[in-house]
Amino acid sequence: MPEWRPVGIVPMLKRYVVDESDYEKVSRGEHLKLLELVYLIRKFENALLDLKDADLLHGPVHTSVGQEAVAAGCGIALKTTDLVGSTHRAHHHFLGKVLPYYYPDGYDPSVHPFTAPMEECIERTFSEIMGLKKGWCGGRGGSMHLRHPEAGVIGTNAIVGGGIALTTGAGWALRVRGTKNVAVAFLGDGAVNQGILLESANIAALWKIPVIYFIENNLYAVGTRTEESSSTEDLAQRGLAFGMDGLIVDGMDPVAIYLLMKSIREEQERGAGPRFVEAKTYRFFHHAGRTPGSKLGYRSGDEEERWLGKDPHARYPALLKKLGILGDGEDRALIDKIDGVISRAKAKVTEKADGVLRIPDSLWPDRESVSIGVPATRRVKERAEGDRDSCSGPVRCVEREDFCDLTSLTFVNVISQVAARNMEKDRTVVILGEEVANLGGGAYNATRFPLKAFPDRVINTPISEAGFTGIAFGASLTGLKPIVEIMFPDFALVAADQLFNQVAKLKYLYGGAAQVPLVVRTRVASGLGYGAQHSSDPGGLFAMFRGWRIVAPSNPFDYIGLFNTAMRSPDPVLVMEHHSLYKAKGEVPQGDMDYFIPFGKARVFRKGKHITVVTYLRGVTIVEAIADGLKAEGVDVEGIDLRCLDYHGIDYDTIGESLGKTGSLVILEEAPLSMGVGARIAYEVQERFWPHLKGPVRTINSLDYPLPVSKRLEGEILIDEEKARSAILAIAKR
Repeated sequence: MPEWRPVGIVPMLKRYVVDESDYEKVSRGEHLKLLELVYLIRKFENALLDLKDADLLHGPVHTSVGQEAVAAGCGIALKTTDLVGSTHRAHHHFLGKVLPYYYPDGYDPSVHPFTAPMEECIERTFSEIMGLKKGWCGGRGGSMHLRHPEAGVIGTNAIVGGGIALTTGAGWALRVRGTKNVAVAFLGDGAVNQGILLESANIAALWKIPVIYFIENNLYAVGTRTEESSSTEDLAQRGLAFGMDGLIVDGMDPVAIYLLMKSIREEQERGAGPRFVEAKTYRFFHHAGRTPGSKLGYRSGDEEERWLGKDPHARYPALLKKLGILGDGEDRALIDKIDGVISRAKAKVTEKADGVLRIPDSLWPDRESVSIGVPATRRVKERAEGDRDSCSGPVRCVEREDFCDLTSLTFVNVISQVAARNMEKDRTVVILGEEVANLGGGAYNATRFPLKAFPDRVINTPISEAGFTGIAFGASLTGLKPIVEIMFPDFALVAADQLFNQVAKLKYLYGGAAQVPLVVRTRVASGLGYGAQHSSDPGGLFAMFRGWRIVAPSNPFDYIGLFNTAMRSPDPVLVMEHHSLYKAKGEVPQGDMDYFIPFGKARVFRKGKHITVVTYLRGVTIVEAIADGLKAEGVDVEGIDLRCLDYHGIDYDTIGESLGKTGSLVILEEAPLSMGVGARIAYEVQERFWPHLKGPVRTINSLDYPLPVSKRLEGEILIDEEKARSAILAIAKR
């Protein structure tokens, strides 16, 4: 008879419990720091709600009133060099981590006043949440996008679960760089059900990343109870699936949080991997604002009263007094001290006019600052011979015509060699993706040379595009230069939140100053019979998001120069490769892979006088193949290889110069019109160069259908040489 046999589970679900004797083991100074943060965060957030009620806050205010113990315990347990990433409800985490960064040596809350940097910290936090220029991110991030990298806050995040992978990547960067620091990814009970947690935690467990997944279970995601959204009451149980103990702690007790986090931190400093912590806590007000949830009907007043009895703002100081650690006079002095700093900070960000509280005009960001941090055309200029960059050697911006000694290499060989060269020059460059360290150089041999030379920095990932893309993003914000391979462009949609909500937007929301040295490579596979879910052209999709730079090299020489520039970019770069070009050979400089091609500079690959044809990737091959035949039929084509496809990277100067000769423009793309960049270029050209045009701008694209696997049907849809030739002839006749 078949039978069931139990299988042992090594990880355990455990509850961390402290009693009064544990309180006595904590120094008086640490108690006072914990209490000061509990008081400060509560009063800060109540002041925010007052400002909201006065209509001085734009957008939502998600307060953590009731949850202060978590932020205080973590803030004091962590080192200032540890890293924290958080959620849309993050004022408490931010203050808990940032204020200790400004503590003077020997700081004692009962003796020392707030220093000028500490007071400015509170003022700047008010300013950011109010959208003012003195804020940490210049007012752009507001309540949900707070960042202070020097103090270890890599960023808070408005997307539920959006910052989990980012923080995991920051923790990975800490390990790769050999530090003893840790990263804490705060998330709520709602984020536990996001797939990005599964992907990130699995990778963290595989790679032994020193990250703590800290769940603040306040029982409600807006008005949905955890019992309605999660299959288990104890959310820490999710950690068991990844081989981690599930650790449950009282989220209303700052000392329990402090002792647990201090213990975990010490373990991770000694080399332990990730941890899963769940703090049982409570949000006293509704999702946003100061209305109790009971008023909206999704929880009872009795439940709120029970949790108010656990309020750390009242229970913690009462217990300290009972244990003789805090006197009534000291408590009153601490409260007065905090009331004073909150009042002074509010006074600096508001003024009264005609009895009405308002924001002074001088505090708003300058209107011109709106564009800071948006990628713009940055043509890399020739640098002086002695001007060294972060890798080595001067920057040389060149074209193929500048070289005499050339050799022929296949496209895929160049992809592999230039990546290895960048890894040789810079030890912070790493490659990650699916299969990149297998098969002798990845599924398509594009990582052969890096794998041979730097096997420890070419890292296989699980099939978790969202997870490893987000992790690479976090690593790029904290000291590494990742090259990410997304095997097919369609898989970018699996990682859409990370690529488009996170990578594309956060640099701007964090004030524009963050460096994002992230390069994503992907391979267009149209024409190979892979079908609609493996054959997309990503140019138009990525071009919708202004944070991305996009390069589309059509030959090995351009690939080297554009890739080198991508590796220096302060913005994330998508490098598009076409698989049909992988085996094609092209001329490159003999023994030289250290030159650059600047973004925003197109290449005229064929001179002509009748029609300007703008194209990229395989389109260049098509135009080169048909140009002589068209000329024989009386149509002399001038071909322009765009090379860069993002909005700021389109070289309209070169297009305009060509139109001055031809007066006619055709945009040829293998992508269908709905997925390409041609329609936008057509609009811009007609706006900029209408007087030069003899007729409307025309586009030539593949048919706007999903690609089938059938070779005949796929061929019917895709643009090819004959279709392009016929279309250009027809346009010329018109």
